Amino acid sequence: MSSPVLTLAALRSCFEQDTRTGGGGASPPMAEALAAIGWRAVQDPTPEELAEFLVDLLADCVTGHRDVAALRYAVARALRDTGPLLDGGLPPVEAYLPAAEEVLRRYCSRNR
Repeated sequence: MSSPVLTLAALRSCFEQDTRTGGGGASPPMAEALAAIGWRAVQDPTPEELAEFLVDLLADCVTGHRDVAALRYAVARALRDTGPLLDGGLPPVEAYLPAAEEVLRRYCSRNR
């Protein structure tokens, strides 16, 4: 069974719900999504630290360029650039697209 398509409307709705007055902000649920894919094993940056950057990318998407594919690619690049170097080299950003998709899906799907 395939996952539903991640849409701008879903991302915007989650972001707006998280950032409305009195909301807890988007960073905690983004950090939870990172932790769910195993980001705690990386240790530095922590899920909480990386989440703040990813929320900025999400905000740019939902309030600016509105391009989910560009957001997915930007998240993949952030994961690649901040993740561990296992063999001294970096794989292409495209190798991180599934993880980026999973983080965004988990961000949108928690407790909804």
